[in-house]
Amino acid sequence: MKKLLTALSLLLVTALLIPMTALAAVDSPEADIYTQAVVDGGEVALTGAPDAEEMEDYDSYELIVDETPVLTVEQSAAALTGDGGGTAFFTTRFALPDTTKEVFLAGLTAEKVEEIQNKLITSYASSSDFDLEDLSFIDAEKTNTDNDGDDELCWAAASSNILTYTGWAAQAGFDTTDDVLEAFIDAFDDKGGNPFYGVGWFFNGVNYFAQVNADAASAADNTGAFLNDYAFEQLVERKVINGNAISGMRALRESLDEGCGATLSISLYYRASGAYSNGHSVTCWGYVVDTAFGEDEAGYNAGLMLADSDSDKTKPERREAPNILHVVSLTSSGGGVSYRYNVDKTYYGVLDEFIRLKPYSADIPKETSAEATRNKTATADIYVMDAYLDTDTDNSKDNYVRTDTIESGTPFYFTPVIANESGQAYSGNTKITITATDSEGTETNLFSFNYDLSVDPTYYTYFLKYLTYDGLSEDDYTVTMTVNPEHTVPEAYYYNNSYSFPLKVRDSYLLGDADGSGIVDILDATLIQRALADYTINAERYMERACLDGGTELDITFATVIQRYLAEYDVSYPIGDKQLYR
Repeated sequence: MKKLLTALSLLLVTALLIPMTALAAVDSPEADIYTQAVVDGGEVALTGAPDAEEMEDYDSYELIVDETPVLTVEQSAAALTGDGGGTAFFTTRFALPDTTKEVFLAGLTAEKVEEIQNKLITSYASSSDFDLEDLSFIDAEKTNTDNDGDDELCWAAASSNILTYTGWAAQAGFDTTDDVLEAFIDAFDDKGGNPFYGVGWFFNGVNYFAQVNADAASAADNTGAFLNDYAFEQLVERKVINGNAISGMRALRESLDEGCGATLSISLYYRASGAYSNGHSVTCWGYVVDTAFGEDEAGYNAGLMLADSDSDKTKPERREAPNILHVVSLTSSGGGVSYRYNVDKTYYGVLDEFIRLKPYSADIPKETSAEATRNKTATADIYVMDAYLDTDTDNSKDNYVRTDTIESGTPFYFTPVIANESGQAYSGNTKITITATDSEGTETNLFSFNYDLSVDPTYYTYFLKYLTYDGLSEDDYTVTMTVNPEHTVPEAYYYNNSYSFPLKVRDSYLLGDADGSGIVDILDATLIQRALADYTINAERYMERACLDGGTELDITFATVIQRYLAEYDVSYPIGDKQLYR
């Protein structure tokens, strides 16, 4: 049964968007329509709206109807990535007419963008409802044939969808998402799993579920590994939603905005009793936000657009199943602690986590060393998963922070988190180096030591190292930690053994010490008055020291506040406190 995606129904019901023939181009002579397109970094203005064939010529474009911007379209970072070409995918962003709802939708072919575009033009030009019935999407589907080996492989279907969308499947020679799913079916038992490790199998052949489909001729421990120049954990991440759902949903939106493929892991509960049933994986193609709420309010996250491998099974051929997009309304509990949606009449789903996969790019680093075995099944593989840095030496190991700005000359401690994402234990006396590279490209060796490192398979370890080096002067640095830099311990991959993060080192000053003398006195109030009177001021960086509100403009009240401070009146600014330069 068709359900319309309208301004009203979008957030009230689950809208099943059923494919049909493409709409004819809209003819709205009364509407003033033009397009502002970007081609190779340059802008060009076009009369009218582009059709599907023209869209691939543009990196992005904005559609304007009667002076109102109604649609923004960008060509996905994963477009045309296969060796022999591939499918160009687009993302769209638009507001639902006469509502506070805004929609972001990824994974669209040019023909589907044209359908949305035509509907929006009609809606804005003639003040009609925005109805959209016909979007087909990347949607690997199970069959409803008994013993087809895919009943529990929703995680594999979701993995197949994002591998296709991000261009990696084309790089490995797969034409469609259903082709990728059937490779999973050939290699795995019909059991539950997780898209994180589904992607791991596709890239590196790792099989953390210890599953082998004995009925498939190709089934063996070395299946998968279609792109084994890449270590999969450098491309895919798991992000928690349940427990801090507002933060998790923000990360999901950002991932989709960046062109990543995203799958959702959900827990299914019976609607009648609230009892847990099982887990499920779906693919997320977009979101709906309600701008009547702030981004940190639970109501901001209004809906999601999903593809579900269980939704439209056919037999015996999965390729005949309609690739249908589902729009679901989100409800929150606990002030945004969790989000859920109604799956069907029997179940509701709670969003647990999402998986994000980076889009293919020729610039993404990969293994080049001939020493690397490129075999995570047979060889251990460590990498730096994260790193923490702080100046508070009383901080306990389980209170992780990473300070992004420290005072020049201040000792700090460094806590590396080293993970082993392979099927073998890592063990060996391992060299670890930590360097800081300044804004001019000069590298300083902060620390170098050997450590008897032992990390179990699919596990991580951390240890505290105090760095007494205090010679970092004021600058913007890139801190880089490298493990096993000389390859003394054999690994599957070496290119993933470094981890970098930015660190600002800043000199300090006393707030209100406008002239930089080291004390706050009446001369500082006088300097502010002279600066406001346009006298030449020779003191460097006085604006930062004198702007008590942290801004960039002087105000005569700052001089007054300093005078009151010197007269020992209570003031609202922390005058005399140490601050770090911006």
